[in-house]
Amino acid sequence: MAQLTVSLPEGEMRVAPCGMLDKLIATADGDAALLYLYVLRHGRADETTAMRALHLSKERYERAAFTLNGLVTPATPAQEDKPSDAPQYTSDELRRARLDDQKFAGVCASAEGVIGRTLTEAQLRCLLTAYDHLGLSAEAIVELVSYLKGEKGTVRVSDIRREAYLWADMGVVSAQQAQQYLSRKANEKPLSEAVYKALDVDPAQPAPKAQRVCRFALAHGFPPEAIELAVRRTDKQQGHKSLDYTLGILRRWDEAGVHTVSEITALEPETRAAVGQNPAQPTDPGTLAAWEQDWAARVRSHRRKTEE
Repeated sequence: MAQLTVSLPEGEMRVAPCGMLDKLIATADGDAALLYLYVLRHGRADETTAMRALHLSKERYERAAFTLNGLVTPATPAQEDKPSDAPQYTSDELRRARLDDQKFAGVCASAEGVIGRTLTEAQLRCLLTAYDHLGLSAEAIVELVSYLKGEKGTVRVSDIRREAYLWADMGVVSAQQAQQYLSRKANEKPLSEAVYKALDVDPAQPAPKAQRVCRFALAHGFPPEAIELAVRRTDKQQGHKSLDYTLGILRRWDEAGVHTVSEITALEPETRAAVGQNPAQPTDPGTLAAWEQDWAARVRSHRRKTEE
């Protein structure tokens, strides 16, 4: 068996959270791992530049980007309360960290200036976790706290924890990376809000499923009008709102290479009635995709069991 020898790198370092590496290994997706390394090195991934540098086709790049987006989904509330790998700093450790580490002391002072009051022990513990455990730089943490204050008007412990883990998973650990990420997020905000509106979801408090649909729509170039069409089709086929079903429709359209309303209606004439085009007869069950037929069968089975 060949012996694998890996030397420790020299020069500028990049931090890769073990949790994210474990997720990448579990997916066994080489393209996603390669794209993550690229983002970790450069702080962002311009599609054209990254595709060229990594020798990936557009299809392989989009699949890798979708995989990564799925891996950095914010934790659920149950997971947020107590991440299993987070150190449980004592009150004495928190006090000594603020007294002995000038950079961390600067983080605390800046955070108190942003929040407008003295940090609670829980807030201090979250900041030290981000700094000491997750590897975010002092400057990146200040950017994070300022972002939360500007977005939500308040800085809750759960928000600090969730956002810090999200940034660490994405490799956003330096001030420059934080600024690039926040700039990109600000540019996407109007479109994200339009997508959430099409999903009939509050943009200020989107649930994890809605966030997943939104990320997929943005990553694959679906305009809000196409999202509305997918929602209408969901209502027609299911008789109720189902973000999972809506995401399934978007995935099917993406696999078919159609994203705009005109492309979708050209591929599926039965959708024209939903956008006020030529009248069409109700969709014949026989024309549904295999996943839709399977979904309908599972729904019928569930209803039968419920009624029994």
